Amino acid sequence: MLVGVIAGEGEVYLDDLRKLLRLFKRINIEYALSKEVSKIIGEESSSLENVDLLIVIGSDRIILKTLLQLGDKSIPLLCLNGRKSRGFLTVGDVENIVEIVKDVLKGDYTVEKRIRLYSEIGDKILPPALNEIAVFSKLSGKIIRYSLSINGEYVWRDEADGVIVATPTGSTAYALSAGGPIVKNANVFTIVPVNTLIPTHKPIVTSSSNTITIGDLKPGENVLIIDGQIRVSIDSEEVYVRKSSYCARFIKPSNSVYDLDRRLVKRALRSVRASLENLPPSAKLVYKVLEYEGPLTTREIRAKTGLPARTVSYALKRLLTKKLVVKKPYSRDPRKSVYMLNVTP
Repeated sequence: MLVGVIAGEGEVYLDDLRKLLRLFKRINIEYALSKEVSKIIGEESSSLENVDLLIVIGSDRIILKTLLQLGDKSIPLLCLNGRKSRGFLTVGDVENIVEIVKDVLKGDYTVEKRIRLYSEIGDKILPPALNEIAVFSKLSGKIIRYSLSINGEYVWRDEADGVIVATPTGSTAYALSAGGPIVKNANVFTIVPVNTLIPTHKPIVTSSSNTITIGDLKPGENVLIIDGQIRVSIDSEEVYVRKSSYCARFIKPSNSVYDLDRRLVKRALRSVRASLENLPPSAKLVYKVLEYEGPLTTREIRAKTGLPARTVSYALKRLLTKKLVVKKPYSRDPRKSVYMLNVTP
């Protein structure tokens, strides 16, 4: 067996890795390390393409980024909370990495499969997304005009800020904040118009076996965003969205108390509560940026959102008061702080 190890910056300590690699060497398990991990341990990095199992340490952003890099490879992922951040897709903590990996190597686990979707723009086939694919204007604040068809059958022509096509996993993320439904235990996609100008256009739930076409786009004016990680200019009039034949596979140790569906729905309900409590737009924007980007300093938040320093401070104050985010010391500079989502199992 070949086991890969990847981690976000600052998410794993040297002692964590030393213990893990001692375990691998003791039971003759081969391993491959990402560039970030190899720098910490002082060993050469290796290709992760042919690993049988991949340990991912850090936030959901790292997990989504890893899945996009894997593309059409359905390598099982063992996802653990890092030293500075926590995620919704994780099943344990890096502090317990040796005990967790021991159980997994003994076969004491189950594999949870989650569907992904992919998009085609012209002759380009893009990497599969775990959460969603979204279409927006390249210019912030400008509406897009598009038509929607399912399996070639015309549904509507819309004017909106954008449109999101989400998986069941993604139904509790960006799509939910745009007014979409929570999907649980169903093999479907949701199509959610974002701030549509046409009141009769509501979110649609459709079988994941269908082909969704977002058409009548003006080439060069819009952008397609995959899981909040990849932005691709749309140089065609149509975007096709389909179910990927490559699912995401998440390893869950038998003794893990983390339940992915329960945690995703809990996040969804918390997002609904937050919107009902009339958070200002600036706070919602900061929350969404932290959800996709992971822990950030106030300076980084200002750069990502384009908001003034005073507005960011006010937004963070509101989010901290409602316990939607937490503030922690910055590992690179103890004089500074980082802000992250307050994730609880």
